[in-house]
Amino acid sequence: MKSLYGGILAAFVLSSLAAPTFGACVNDKCTDSASIEKARSMIQATCGCTREGQKHDKYVKCVKGALKVANVTDLNPQKPCRKLIMNCEKSSICGKPGAAVCCVSKNNGKVKASVVKTASKCKGSACGALLGLFSTSDACATDGTCAGPATTTTTITGSTSTTTTTIASGGSILKGALNATVGRFNFNATLGLPGANAACSTSFAGTHACTYQELQSAQSAGDLVGLKDIGQHTVTSFWAIDSGQAALEQCNDDAPGTGSGLNWEYGTAHTLSRGQKVTLDNAAGTLGSLQSDVQCNIAGTNSVGCCVGP
Repeated sequence: MKSLYGGILAAFVLSSLAAPTFGACVNDKCTDSASIEKARSMIQATCGCTREGQKHDKYVKCVKGALKVANVTDLNPQKPCRKLIMNCEKSSICGKPGAAVCCVSKNNGKVKASVVKTASKCKGSACGALLGLFSTSDACATDGTCAGPATTTTTITGSTSTTTTTIASGGSILKGALNATVGRFNFNATLGLPGANAACSTSFAGTHACTYQELQSAQSAGDLVGLKDIGQHTVTSFWAIDSGQAALEQCNDDAPGTGSGLNWEYGTAHTLSRGQKVTLDNAAGTLGSLQSDVQCNIAGTNSVGCCVGP
């Protein structure tokens, strides 16, 4: 148990004109959606929502422990709100490979959201991990479609219809952002920069994880104004990826004897390894000053941008 919680401490989609998300993880007593979203993003990253081999019951057990960690309780000090987060994560497809949230619009105008083992079992809109959607609490839009940042186009030719789903493109340099993560990147079940690059390429074709220099260029191009990640969370900070910096400022896995020696694969606070981050004024689309010595565990959770270029 100690090692489990030590690990925790260490640690698209339809038209943009679609209605706001259905049944987000809020209620009458817990209305601070920003704090709840940030806590859930941190928990999903550290507990491995989409980690290869993860099981739903183990994921839920990890979530229960993560909700007791100071960084999460500081964000959501009210116990009923942490209980709400627990219920939202219980009703998720985390640890259920191939599963989807099925969104069905009923005759009474309400939307029913349920978890199905495979998308083929859904009689409505099948929404899932490829769209950055995981829970029945927020995977559905009010019209029964999938909530999210992508665009779905259906073309009908004669008696044949073809449906194509693509992630909406962003600016000229930065096309979007992945969900916030700790410094031990673990996207597409792959550690480090290779995983981040693969996730960017999957979500935004032709992109890779933005370097710090590319983020600066994206700022100049106006690409950062109002930026949201693939889970529709407002982006407020980035990891500053820069191979020219010292390895111990790039969340390098320097664990004696067992470390990989690679950047962005470290996720605890037990060695000298730290990371660099840069904040984002989301409304203005401007970056703050570069910050060093940021813990790579759950105390440091920042976004990864997806940029085009070499």
